Amino acid sequence: MTDRASWVGPGVLLVFLTALVSGVSTFVNAFAVQGASSDAFVTIRNLVVAAALVPVALVTRRALRAPSLRLVDWARLVSIGLLGGAIPFLLFFHGLELAARAGGAATASFGYRTLFLWAGVLAAVGLRERLPRRALLAAGLLLAGNVLLLALTSPIWTDGTAYVLAATGLWAVEYTLSKRTLRDLAPATVAAGRMGFGALFLAGYLGFTAQWGHVADFSGGDWAWVGISAAFLLAFVACWYTGLQRVDLGSATSVLVLGFPITWCLGVLVQGQGLSLESALGALAVVLGAVIAVGSTAFRATRRYLSGVLRPSVAAT
Repeated sequence: MTDRASWVGPGVLLVFLTALVSGVSTFVNAFAVQGASSDAFVTIRNLVVAAALVPVALVTRRALRAPSLRLVDWARLVSIGLLGGAIPFLLFFHGLELAARAGGAATASFGYRTLFLWAGVLAAVGLRERLPRRALLAAGLLLAGNVLLLALTSPIWTDGTAYVLAATGLWAVEYTLSKRTLRDLAPATVAAGRMGFGALFLAGYLGFTAQWGHVADFSGGDWAWVGISAAFLLAFVACWYTGLQRVDLGSATSVLVLGFPITWCLGVLVQGQGLSLESALGALAVVLGAVIAVGSTAFRATRRYLSGVLRPSVAAT
């Protein structure tokens, strides 16, 4: 097993697992925020996730005997928290609420699925990641697949679409900054910074806008949804930042697009949504696009990594 396989292999697996978590959590969150203030819900959920991540980051740093954080490290973590863990969450959920009222939630969510384009450009410019020839084909398949998965009977543009696009742009900037920061800091530290500082900003926003009273209005069901949604978000950030450290940003964000067909599959299986040839072809196109974006070299590294992990288990039996 080569060093590259031991480094890239688990990263590819974690990024695909992140896409699975993202797809399921998107489906779940559609039910979670119903009836509750989205700002209050997001703030409390993110505080729960931060409370779980910060102790893990401290223990990890102690175990790795990591040096003290420099001023530039703190500045990066605060920026990651603001740009990734605070503002875009408010924009995204508010945008989906506005779009849903106008009947355009599906097309608004398509804006978020363009994240890989934003991140790909920023990765090439800011991180100097090489743009492989296959990237154009992968991007075409990912975009075409998402369009086929959409129910184009809803409005193309609503007031909420602008909020979703703004959130998507901020997440692309944050992921680029996080990818750069992961060269120096452990994934647990970056994840804790994102969610910890982000939760502090959200808590301040809730106080500034006098919305803490909405938390007192939470029902038992709302608190249960907070716990469920927090568990998915915790799994997302834990897998994502560990995988992102090992995989190029452009490839990693392309894999995240798989969340859309996963959410669609759950809608078909659980809610009985219509199954059409166009949707099936769209899901297939997204899968193909994600596979092409990752590339054969990374998949070979993943296969070698899995072979190395599984071989001792087989030998033991």
